[in-house]
Amino acid sequence: MIDKRVLRDLILEVMRRTPRTQFNSILNDVENLVIQRDLFPNRGAKPAPNIDARYSRERRLEPADKAQINEVVWDLIVERILTPGYDDSNPNYPFVRLTSFGEAVLSDSAPHHYDPEGYLEYLNTTIPDLDPVLKQYLAEGLGCFRRGLYFASAVMIGAASEKAVLVLLKATVSHISDLQKKEAALQLLERPRLPAIFGTITETLSSLSARNVIPYDVHQGSAEHLMSLFEMIRVQRNDAVHPAAGQVDRTKVFLSLQTLPAALQCVSRLVAWLDQNVSAPNRRG
Repeated sequence: MIDKRVLRDLILEVMRRTPRTQFNSILNDVENLVIQRDLFPNRGAKPAPNIDARYSRERRLEPADKAQINEVVWDLIVERILTPGYDDSNPNYPFVRLTSFGEAVLSDSAPHHYDPEGYLEYLNTTIPDLDPVLKQYLAEGLGCFRRGLYFASAVMIGAASEKAVLVLLKATVSHISDLQKKEAALQLLERPRLPAIFGTITETLSSLSARNVIPYDVHQGSAEHLMSLFEMIRVQRNDAVHPAAGQVDRTKVFLSLQTLPAALQCVSRLVAWLDQNVSAPNRRG
């Protein structure tokens, strides 16, 4: 049986090529892609127990594969990537088409909410030292988003963003030469106050940059990425939980999920350099 994540990717590829189709066509198109890419798991190998290798030998999808494809299609309908119907004359399942939201999702090359495992795998690949607590927040945020729980998703994404900011703050402390400011930064780690944290981090990075201590390729874009993280935290604390606000929607959370990987990569890059160059404030580049 083919891994469900693989089938999901193939279905999305089919829908990208053919935005309006029907279920049987999806089955045929996915099967053709499996054949073209030789994705049959048992071909040329000893079959596992209870696996009928005949389908692999004959280069056909197993019934279990087709059942999984049906599950994925309905998952995508629930997530509003797909919707039943082809046009006014064929408005119901088994006809399906991409929604306008689905078209926007598939036009972006960044890792997406519709594949949480792939999203986290992408982060693990690009950020091997990703904080485990942050990763757990993000995993739950992705799960909430797929289920349409946008307020809960915003809270989890905001918590992940706050954890990233605190990790960066901790790395900046050893680069603060003023003892009073250093003590204040240490207190922020225990009792976080976002404006003060933002000011401390940006002031420290600006000082290092102005004195040509920190390389440009390390701090490049850091101001913009920090602003995006603080915006995600603001949404978590205000829009998602304040009864007078309540402005969280799918688009807002979706944009957060799309911009978060680049922001986390920037934080990881900064933290690695700051940790490896503790004496940097006392020397010039």
